[in-house]
Amino acid sequence: MMMLAALSLAAPGNAGAADTRDGALYAVNAAALAAAITHCAARHGELQQGSPGAACFMRARGILGTFGLKQRSTEVAVRCQDPASFNTCLTPEIARMTHALNQEFAKAGI
Repeated sequence: MMMLAALSLAAPGNAGAADTRDGALYAVNAAALAAAITHCAARHGELQQGSPGAACFMRARGILGTFGLKQRSTEVAVRCQDPASFNTCLTPEIARMTHALNQEFAKAGI
């Protein structure tokens, strides 16, 4: 019984940390996909099957695969651990990552 009480006291602190890790992972991946979609749509038009926009998006997804999104989300979660200020902390992190992605897209010529 004592062990259950100890576990229940420890869970809330761990839940907040898990929430920010999960939130960071979701936010980083969603922002990366949105950056790829926006980049390709702005340069090539709609991303319809067989279109230049769709071809651009496929290349952009390849860049996302090598960009280290999981590592970036871990770093964001470490810097933005406080659930109370998570969104405020997250915004500039996502902005920096999006800027870096746009540079990678430009460097790849897509």
